[in-house]
This record gives sequence, C-alpha cells and structure tokens, in this order.
Amino acid sequence: MKLAYDITLKRPACALLAAALGADIALVHSFNADTWVTHPTPDMKVYEITPEQFSRLVDMTPISS
Repeated sequence: MKLAYDITLKRPACALLAAALGADIALVHSFNADTWVTHPTPDMKVYEITPEQFSRLVDMTPISS
C-alpha cells in the first residue's frame, strides 16, 4: 500500500496528486474529501504502509480541514 500523506498537516493528498506521486489513489477515498491536500507540500511524501498503519492514519486525520 502506498499513501501520499503530509505527516505534519496530518492530511492525505487528493486523488490526482496521489496519482501523480505514484500512490494508490483508492486509499484517499477512506478520508473525508475536506481533508485532502490539493497541492504539493514540503512534507508530502509517499509512504509504503501496512493495513494497520493505514487504519491509524485514518483515525489520526482530522474530520475536516
């Protein structure tokens, strides 16, 4: 699983940005679209994560921006 995520902002990349970065775009649909980052940020990276890590990231991401 590859997720494009800004760990500082605690927000995922939007589907288009995730695709451009080579992440799995289906993963971003687990997050509220209000939390998606629509532009590259200094701390945006693609992380190879486990399903357990993904669940934790979903839980720690704020509901809205």
